[in-house]
Amino acid sequence: MKRAKQAFALICCLCLMLSALPVAQAEPWGVYDYAVVSGTASLNLRGGPSAQDALLGSASQGTWVGLTGQSGNWYSVYVPSLGRSGWMSKSYLKTSSGGSGSSTGYVNNPNPTSFLNLRQYPSYAAPVLGIYYNGASFTVLSYNSGWYQVHLNGQTGYFRQEFVQVNGSGGGETAYVRTNNSGKLNLRSAPTYSGSSIVGQYVNGTPVTILLRGNVFYKVRIQGMEGYVDAAYLSSSGGYQPVVPDVKPVTHGTAVVNNPKSTQYLNLRTLPSSSAKVIAQYKNGVKFQVIEPGEKWCKVYGSATGNIGYMMTQYLKLSGVSNHPTKKVQNGGSYVNLRSKPSKSSGVVYKQVPSGATVTVVTPGDQWTQVRYGSTTGYMMTRFLK
Repeated sequence: MKRAKQAFALICCLCLMLSALPVAQAEPWGVYDYAVVSGTASLNLRGGPSAQDALLGSASQGTWVGLTGQSGNWYSVYVPSLGRSGWMSKSYLKTSSGGSGSSTGYVNNPNPTSFLNLRQYPSYAAPVLGIYYNGASFTVLSYNSGWYQVHLNGQTGYFRQEFVQVNGSGGGETAYVRTNNSGKLNLRSAPTYSGSSIVGQYVNGTPVTILLRGNVFYKVRIQGMEGYVDAAYLSSSGGYQPVVPDVKPVTHGTAVVNNPKSTQYLNLRTLPSSSAKVIAQYKNGVKFQVIEPGEKWCKVYGSATGNIGYMMTQYLKLSGVSNHPTKKVQNGGSYVNLRSKPSKSSGVVYKQVPSGATVTVVTPGDQWTQVRYGSTTGYMMTRFLK
């Protein structure tokens, strides 16, 4: 009996000693999402939801933190890199918008009076699904080789990146799995190698939608599954590419670059303006197909590169089309306004040109065409010219 009492006393003593030992911090249960430190070089971790609470440490920009709760403008967090829990300001923690990961954007055309074509697939030769003016908003679905796949007004199509502004970073951008061997990339349940489980494995070339960028890991969506992958195994190119139909625009003749000097280059621009963005530059002798001719500018297509844009007519040698192209005004038995500006809301109406009249094309355009009628030069809506 005495030995039993001694053993019991020893066990009680050991329990008291163990209870006094510090317990190693493990990743707490209750993490419902992860966020990235963003917009500041370093974010403080505090003991409570206010700037007056005790400072427990800090995390640098790009650090992943687990969200466990919130109060006002503060998140209750667990920081794996610190092994500590605390509170951080919501203002400097970026999430993937509740897991949707969808970036938004709006049409931002350099020419505010023009519109942007929504195309069926990522090519200037693709059919036009609709036209949208500056400010039209959309949701980004993916990105590939200069084209955004977007959704707006119940339609899904493609916008060229030069004519839109996308909000945020990462969301909607497409990358591709790229491992250094024939192995598969692991999709993990958390942005860490330790303490996370593997929820999927994917082969080289698999397309990946980036939802949120952080240090080492990105939050992504792969084939409908969301999780985290090591960013070192993603590539912006060289993987899966969408099949684009081999469709060429309708052309009406040829144009050969004919600069005054053989050492000069001719600019191919996105719009018929000397201030528009330059797509590429070409030396004498390079041949293009003419989509729409004009006295001042021609819309052309480079079959070798697939580039479509505008070149100044005076530096082109045209064949199969006129240097002074004409079109017929067609609007039933009515007339079409010849305006001072390519806009229905600004400028003045020079003339009312009757249907059936012939005008000379100065500068072709998708929405507005600059024309000359008699001695007056102005703008008409392109859809009334045949």
